[in-house]
Amino acid sequence: MAMNNSGPPLRILLIIGLPWDPRLGAARVCIELVREWEGTGHQVTKYCLTDAFPQPAPSRFHTLARQLLFPSKAAAFVRSNLGRFDVIDSLIGVLPYSKPSLQFGGLLVGRSVGLYRFYDQFMKQSHILWPDQPKGRWFGRLAHGFLAWRTRINSEKSVSVCDLLNVPNEDERNELDHDSQIRARIIVQSYGLTAEMRAALAGAAAPPAERLRRQTICFIGMWGLRKGSRDWPEIIRTIRKAHPATKFLFLGTMFDERVVRSELPGTEGISCHTTFNEADLPSLLAHCTLGLFPSYIEGFGLALLEQLAAGLPSIAYDVPGPHQILRPQRSRLLVPVGDIKALTERAAQILALTASEYESLSADCLAIARSYRWDEIAHETIQEYRAALDSLGSKPAVSIA
Repeated sequence: MAMNNSGPPLRILLIIGLPWDPRLGAARVCIELVREWEGTGHQVTKYCLTDAFPQPAPSRFHTLARQLLFPSKAAAFVRSNLGRFDVIDSLIGVLPYSKPSLQFGGLLVGRSVGLYRFYDQFMKQSHILWPDQPKGRWFGRLAHGFLAWRTRINSEKSVSVCDLLNVPNEDERNELDHDSQIRARIIVQSYGLTAEMRAALAGAAAPPAERLRRQTICFIGMWGLRKGSRDWPEIIRTIRKAHPATKFLFLGTMFDERVVRSELPGTEGISCHTTFNEADLPSLLAHCTLGLFPSYIEGFGLALLEQLAAGLPSIAYDVPGPHQILRPQRSRLLVPVGDIKALTERAAQILALTASEYESLSADCLAIARSYRWDEIAHETIQEYRAALDSLGSKPAVSIA
């Protein structure tokens, strides 16, 4: 086993209140980190929703109940494994307990994969932007409302008891820095891609002239309000006024294709993949021309990074995450949130570039993607955790195994 030259391997417990499923953005971040950390000799144990509740939930009510019960199950797991871990790295809100109550003396890290405060703001805004949203049954509204209320309380408790907060963008650090109730040090650790995935995405890309000829726009992400589903009908209609032959590819919508198509203007020239294998992504993006990412709120935006790594100029709303990723191309690839007119005008401009102009912009996008590397991010995170352990006066134990 490879050893980390900076000191003995850390024993890390990673806690997430989600299934260990790479199709879920938060879970994928953790899965990638575990792979990098274990590859350099660290010992990582994960505790996720399906570890706490191995059997499939028989109903939506049971799913909600499990989310409410998960924090207490996670705390019980910590208390039953005393002395096994140097670091507990937990998603904010899923371990809202103080270190004394957990009987834990190591480093307690709260990890954000999208700041709960920003997501709460979006949910309130969404009811103003789209007042015609289906309301569902009263019992469902009551249950989801209670879960949201409990999650907010747990999240605020989590950030108040942590030793260290790990957030994916500067906007989140700025938000938490202004809270006098938070005493934890805040670090920014973005997400990345593996060297293998970057090489595969870039290597599969068709020549610039071929990509421009295809006139295909792609979007990677779950279909929903947060990801801009209500904006896509106008986006498609407006772009096709300037470029009638434009095709659209939706990847990883997680909803049945019929649901997605029912919300779009027509079906001609529109392809939809509910799910896809990660290994197939390079070939799926190879002949695309442009990426669009009209997300209203993001922690980071791994899908945006994948599009850039494929050499695709990608236009996004200027929200946390994309704001940080696209900063080097801010004037060309970021537009005000919800500004469909600005987004479609930028898209039409890129679709009309010459092959040499497109190739130059594509190279700039590849350069952005190369600056987000999982191996470097994982290493820097470990260095931050070591420094925080030192400041606590706690040293990682040397494992004999």
